[in-house]
Amino acid sequence: MRVGALTTRGLIVLAVLVLAIAGAVYVLFLRGAEDTPVVEAGSRFGDAGNRSKGGTLLDTLAPVLSANQPNRRQGSDPAAPTAQELGQAPGDAVAGLFIVGFRGKTADSEFFGRLGARPYGGALLTRSNYSEPSQLATLTRTIQSTARQAGNPAPLVAAQQEGGEFSAFSNLAPEPQVDVGETSARKIFASALSAAKQLDALGVTMTLAPNADLAVAGGPGQGRAFSDRLSVVTSAVRASVGAYKSAGIVPAVGPFPGDGAASQDPATGPAPVGLGLAQLRAADMKPFQAVAGGRSAAPAMQMSNAIYAAYDSVTPATLLPAVYRELRERLGFTGAIVSADLTATTATSGANVGDAAVEALKAGADMLLVPGGRAQQDEAFREVVAAVRRREIPVERVVSALRRIATLRRLSRAARQAVKIPG
Repeated sequence: MRVGALTTRGLIVLAVLVLAIAGAVYVLFLRGAEDTPVVEAGSRFGDAGNRSKGGTLLDTLAPVLSANQPNRRQGSDPAAPTAQELGQAPGDAVAGLFIVGFRGKTADSEFFGRLGARPYGGALLTRSNYSEPSQLATLTRTIQSTARQAGNPAPLVAAQQEGGEFSAFSNLAPEPQVDVGETSARKIFASALSAAKQLDALGVTMTLAPNADLAVAGGPGQGRAFSDRLSVVTSAVRASVGAYKSAGIVPAVGPFPGDGAASQDPATGPAPVGLGLAQLRAADMKPFQAVAGGRSAAPAMQMSNAIYAAYDSVTPATLLPAVYRELRERLGFTGAIVSADLTATTATSGANVGDAAVEALKAGADMLLVPGGRAQQDEAFREVVAAVRRREIPVERVVSALRRIATLRRLSRAARQAVKIPG
């Protein structure tokens, strides 16, 4: 009897120890000071973290376990994994699909520990990461060196830098689109080229710009877009894309299929667009079509969070396969597609950010934008890894996305070299 009682007591103690260790892992690896969401320049969305759903202990530990998978591909620009490799160890490959944000302007942010453990494809910088150019250069250098020291490729460093109040770095080029739109294609090219050279010098490799909306009266493009004239917007978008490409900076033209006629900025909440498909094709999609193929083709485009009467009037465009097919099949775009801010998507879709990430990837997104906070990024990562493992997302879909991202990396290789700061 004494032996049986001792055995029972020992089992209870062992169970308590297991739970304590699991709790410690959660606190150390999955929680932190960055749970407050980071938003893009111009976005006013709050925390959507209360919509997050839970998971099993294995789901919770997935980021930690996958970070230690063997055969991690190392180097500056590794080739995309094969479908077989990805199916065996999807964690690192899935991380390469994400562009994530963080808070802080210096190297002591806890984000850098996570960046060393998880090879994210991109890091998003916003106003919360910027004070002045030399500080920005130091920050991007730390992002690059942290990844490389961990044996990972240097991530794309992205920012929304449209100009003026719609820029992450407010005192840097380009000039506001609304100010240069009615000038000339040459001046627009020069403004974008100035921005590209500054971004290149500071280690920023990707700009979520130009904005290709029409400045419809009362719409989100008013006071932001190049013009209310279709021909002007089309010419300006083409000139801007050409300037960024010439300097080795990746422009992601957005938001497709156009927010100009939306009831409000999708960054403030649900934004219906009442136009039919024929109307969108005749106007709002034209600037995108101008840079969808040929020598003028943009290397990347970004999706919209608006909801469209031309489709189902309910689902944000960034989650709709039909919108991606429009861009791929009708417009012939072969570059990388960046999702809309998936934390903002949840306010319209009603889903949590993990489901939004899975649905965006299934729909056709190549890069998944999750500005933050950390809890939302971890959730989105876990959900996509789980969806790949259960084959809800075919491994071929991930491989094709990584191949398009590799093309962006080749274009931006020079800008991802370590920034040299004089002095």
